[in-house]
Parts: sequence; structure tokens; C-alpha cells
Amino acid sequence: LCRAQPLPAVVQHLTGEAWKLDIQGKVTPLLEGMTIDEREGVKTSASAFVSLLLGDGSRVVLPSDSQVRLRVEKKLSIPQVVLEHGQAEAYVIKRASDHDRFQIVTPVGVLGVRGTHFRVRNEAERSLLEVLDGQVAANRERTGEIKVDARQGLLFKKQGDLNPVELLPAPKLMGQDGQKGDAPVWSLYLRPLPGAQRYRAQVATDKAFMNIKQENFSSAPKMSFTGLKASFYHVRLSAYDENGLEGETGVYDIFYYPPTAQAR
Repeated sequence: LCRAQPLPAVVQHLTGEAWKLDIQGKVTPLLEGMTIDEREGVKTSASAFVSLLLGDGSRVVLPSDSQVRLRVEKKLSIPQVVLEHGQAEAYVIKRASDHDRFQIVTPVGVLGVRGTHFRVRNEAERSLLEVLDGQVAANRERTGEIKVDARQGLLFKKQGDLNPVELLPAPKLMGQDGQKGDAPVWSLYLRPLPGAQRYRAQVATDKAFMNIKQENFSSAPKMSFTGLKASFYHVRLSAYDENGLEGETGVYDIFYYPPTAQAR
């Protein structure tokens, strides 16, 4: 049977402002339903979220201030997402063999997977990898392959040892409240998590978190959002350890009803 071709990818969801980059680097405003073909890219603004659906069913979610370019490795026809800036979260369908892989290319090296859910982001001289499900193989020039399993993270550096570590567990949601006003604020209260240096909360309209509407970061176990309409939301919570690795996620389903909202 013929294998489904991963490219072009389709812009499945878009929140905020983002742009398509063509082969020559020309920038055009991104729209839902737009296709991103080989050697083309996507760039997100400071408050945007984009989800891409590849032809083989894999999905890539880009948060704010991120940029990727899509390509295919010619020798084995492996789809590659080149992470040029920021972060990418990938949901990769199960591949048939070790030679049938999906790859994220970073400045440090290549991350290869056969089917998994993971995050990767670039920082100054390193990339940070967090595997939530499945397994990722990290390859660096002149270094053997390092296997990173589910609930493990890796500081992927150009030099030095590569040692996977356990990720922090997901923080627990303890309560919520809302403030009245022209711009009502929705606050979430988390149980303090030992070892957590920072917390992250994302709000989406779908349980797969392909359509993310807002996210927030805080050094304290309290997260606040504003500008959200009354609706049923899925909230995803996580925490960062002392190395900057983001831990496992906890998901809560919440109906948010701003105090100023009027029933009709």
C-alpha cells in the first residue's frame, strides 16, 4: 500500500497573527486552510498559536514567537520540521519501521520518532526536549543515539554528556475565581509543586489542544486570564524544573462564565 505523503501540511487552527514563509522567504499573512509545502515555513507572533495537520495525520502545534520550516529528507523520504526559533509540540502517528520516521531538526542535532507526543524548544546553545508519550531518539554529530522515554526530558547540548532526567509531575488545580469589570479576569489556583520554578497554563477549545486560545506563565502557583468569552474550555497545566524542562501535563475541563456575562 502507498504511504500517505506528509506534505503539504494544512493550517488546521490559527489564533492571533502568524505568517507563511515561502521558499524565497517572502512573508504573507497566514490563514486557516492554507497549505504549507516543502521548504516553506510558518512564523508566529507574540500572542499566536498555530496547528499544522500533515498529510499522514501527524500534527505540529506552534506557540507564540516560534518559526519552523518543512522539508523532506531525500534519501529516505523522511518528513522533517526544522525548528528555527521558539518551540514546537508534535503529535506523531505511529510509524511502520525504524526507517519510517518523523524528525525535528534543531541547531544541536536531530530528534527522530516513530510515533509519540513530545515538545522541543531552542535556547541559546541548547535545545530542550520533553517526551510525554512514546520515545524519541536524539542524534548529535559524532555522538551515538540517545533514547528518551515517556515522562523524561533531555538538555540537548552541542557538547557534554546527554543524560535523560525524569520530568516533574503535573501540578494540581485547587480552585478558581473571577473578577467583575469591563475586562473580567479568570484566575486559577494551583497546589505548589516541589521543585517547580515556573508554571504554565493553556486554555483551548478542544481536548487535543490543537485550538489554543491563550496561555500564561507564572513563578507563583496562580494563573490569570482575561478577554475570554463564556464557554466550555479545556485547561492544561504544567511546571518547569530548575533546568528549564517542562513537566507532564494535567488537563481540566471547566465551564467559564464571566461575572459580567448576561444570560440571554
